[in-house]
Amino acid sequence: MDSRQLANFRQVVESGSMTAAARVLGMAQPSLSQQIRKLEQHFGTELLLRTARGVVVTEAGHVLYEHAVRITTLMDVAEEEVRTTGAEPVGRVVFGLPASVSMALSIPLAETIRVEMPRVQFCATEAMSGHIKELVKNGEVNLALLYDLDGVGECASRLILREDLWFYAAPDNWPLDTPPGQPVQLDKVMALDLVLPSRRHGLRTLIDRITKAEHVASHVVTEMDSLQQIKALVARGSGYTILSPAAVHDLVEMGHLVGSQIVEPRIRRPVYIVRSAQLRVTAASRAIETHCLEVINDLVQRGIWQAEIPDSQSADL
Repeated sequence: MDSRQLANFRQVVESGSMTAAARVLGMAQPSLSQQIRKLEQHFGTELLLRTARGVVVTEAGHVLYEHAVRITTLMDVAEEEVRTTGAEPVGRVVFGLPASVSMALSIPLAETIRVEMPRVQFCATEAMSGHIKELVKNGEVNLALLYDLDGVGECASRLILREDLWFYAAPDNWPLDTPPGQPVQLDKVMALDLVLPSRRHGLRTLIDRITKAEHVASHVVTEMDSLQQIKALVARGSGYTILSPAAVHDLVEMGHLVGSQIVEPRIRRPVYIVRSAQLRVTAASRAIETHCLEVINDLVQRGIWQAEIPDSQSADL
């Protein structure tokens, strides 16, 4: 038994007759019938019952057919991978991004991929960090950016930066004695009317953990799990918030928000790039990892992303 016989047997089953299968395969029907007989002799049992209307698959034939589908599919995948190794990256890559990261990264990354890898289909999926964690763990996305690695299982990961969190307000609603841009202490920020995500959100968990450790009381008046809604509410002067500069760069550029870095203590959170353990690593996904790091480095250098890039960022996952 060889792979060609399995592929031909699969075609007979899917065609429903020797004649139709022979036509698809471009071979003589007697030759195809002889191959099937040899398979039956090999296994010592009937695989197909010949009738006037075609063929009927026996129980043993069904078992072989299921294996034939898996084997021939794997062989097709193997051939494609070997052919494309070292060639131009092709295929679809799904990248999971938290909203706060997507705000700064998704557009420049998509533009870079479109120019550098025109045969790659880039799909950016934006969601809350907890949902993205499940997607990458379950193999529904190839790559993801996450703030923590709890619950990601066997997925490979790498720390790519540590970002600072800032306090933000509308320009005409600045509540502090010090001007925007000058560092502000955490206790002064937490005493204000804050608009923050709910406690199921990773950002809120981080803030609550730090305030508890510093014995600082907080005054959260509104909880929202939508980044856009938080930004819009604060820009209208209906409260204040704590976010990463990358998440609000658009409104800061337009003059709708102003901010200051939080100090004493400084609030920082790690950002990891994570690769799904359920999906094979392709040339396209590796190339997107590389371009992702390049775009992030550029955003940090331009001050759009207030963060520190570790020296180990370039290490392989």
